[in-house]
Amino acid sequence: MKKYNALTILALIGLVLLSCQKSVLKKTPGGMPYEIFSDSKKPQVKMGGFLKLAITQSINDSVVFTNQGKIPNYIPVLNQTAPYDLSEIWSQLRLGDSVIATQMMDTFMNRNPGSVPPPFKKGDRIITTVKVMGIFDNDSLRKIDADKEMDAFKVKEVKEVEAFVNKSGVKAERSANGVYVQTLLPGSGNLIDTGKYVSVKYTGMTFDGKVFDSNIDTSFHHTEPLSFTVGAGQMIPGFDEGVRFLRPGGKGVFFIPSLQGYGPAGSGSIKGYSHLKFEVEVLSVADKAPAATNTP
Repeated sequence: MKKYNALTILALIGLVLLSCQKSVLKKTPGGMPYEIFSDSKKPQVKMGGFLKLAITQSINDSVVFTNQGKIPNYIPVLNQTAPYDLSEIWSQLRLGDSVIATQMMDTFMNRNPGSVPPPFKKGDRIITTVKVMGIFDNDSLRKIDADKEMDAFKVKEVKEVEAFVNKSGVKAERSANGVYVQTLLPGSGNLIDTGKYVSVKYTGMTFDGKVFDSNIDTSFHHTEPLSFTVGAGQMIPGFDEGVRFLRPGGKGVFFIPSLQGYGPAGSGSIKGYSHLKFEVEVLSVADKAPAATNTP
């Protein structure tokens, strides 16, 4: 988790203040403190419309989520809102607005005991900054913009993975969706195809070298082979795509863009938008999965 000290946070807030024309300090009906930095001449979102947002969320002084420079969030503006929540202010926003909102974890815990998920804990302060990048009157217009953003981001991610592969000095083949596969051992027989049932050994890591799972390393407490049917949606898309470049007995390394992995949401210790690297060995390949056995 990337750490930001107090001076850095103050500097970021200062940049927001300098870039805006008007500041209004308020509390929502649910009690959430917030500031909107706005230009009243800009168009305001309509009820039933959509906001296109860049969002950064911090717990105390640590950034836990940001989509700055990534895929924007598209938020519908509805009559239904939740207390002590950003949904209470969506209908006020205009194109170009910036927002800073503060929520105390103790407030959530007092209102809904036992409902606070990790990594939050008692005493935490959640700071959310929002920038309104676009406003759309209906879902059709939102979808057109979202598709453009997604297409552009896919290209950007593949270029990032390609640059990482080139910097690593490895020779790798590229799949249709931008997964790069380095073959370490070719194996024998035909390339693995859709519908085949494969068993593999693997180690998964992020591009900074942090290992998040393995069935070789005993510290992860599962050393049985990973078995799955190729193309059945049982694996992340990039792993499913990468294994098609291998043969029985083969070994390789998959370099996977985040959108072919766990995407914006991440998974467990894997942060959102993390590109992934898998070292894989194919142990066996069968035409289909074994028949299930009935247990009395």
